[in-house]
Amino acid sequence: MCSLIDMSGFMIRLVLALFLAVGLAACDGEKPHSSNSVQSHNGVSYIPIDDTAFLIPEKTWLKGYARHSTDGMVGSITLHATIPDVQPWSKDRHEEMYWPAGPGKKLEIRILSDGEADSIKYFPNVPQSIYREAKFIEEPSDQAVQGLRRFRELHRDLPTGIELDRFRKKFGDKAVEDFRSRAGTPILRNVFYEFIEKDHVKYFIRCDDEKNGLFQGCHLMFPLTHSLMVDVYFTRDYIHDIVSMADKLNFKLHEFETDGLAYRATLPKPSLR
Repeated sequence: MCSLIDMSGFMIRLVLALFLAVGLAACDGEKPHSSNSVQSHNGVSYIPIDDTAFLIPEKTWLKGYARHSTDGMVGSITLHATIPDVQPWSKDRHEEMYWPAGPGKKLEIRILSDGEADSIKYFPNVPQSIYREAKFIEEPSDQAVQGLRRFRELHRDLPTGIELDRFRKKFGDKAVEDFRSRAGTPILRNVFYEFIEKDHVKYFIRCDDEKNGLFQGCHLMFPLTHSLMVDVYFTRDYIHDIVSMADKLNFKLHEFETDGLAYRATLPKPSLR
């Protein structure tokens, strides 16, 4: 059962959506906005994407959005948030989020439409589903306390028959022997994690694992809707809190979507003519 606090928060957001609709419609000389147009008013952006929409505070959460060159529709939305509490940008947190050199202590968040994130249809069984031709081996997880399983991709087997002859002719005997010596061994430049809930992968993470890099980066991925994928970049130093951060972010993005859909319901329906 929802608490009174939860309900009051929803009502506040709904009133805000209605206020935006009335305010935009009341502007002198403006044509009525359709549900497919990006709108900005009082520091909040309404951004439709795919078959849904988001209502996002501009100065704190939103960094921007990109359109498809073909039809002009929004294809991705970019946001940012603090680490590890997943709060919006503020002047007080700017220096820790944006270092003069380096990635900073932040989550860089992209919401990608289906055209930008084809892998969403394979997501329930990553990493094998996304990297379908690869082989993986599970290894002891340094993030088991978060419930993350850990994997490495294996070097591919040496080709045989005609393909081996072609490989030898193109790269030489030494390359063949090097390939043979690595076949079936773990590739160390990346490490993969998955978080499983109800027999499906809820979160998938790919991290750099090369020791000579100054900053090792990670990408967290999870489906937001049936056609929207979230891709979050963060530095590996903060992986110890990534599941709780992903949960907070997941909740916040759905909140933005709820507000966006409530606002869209107040807009004029597109003409069929």
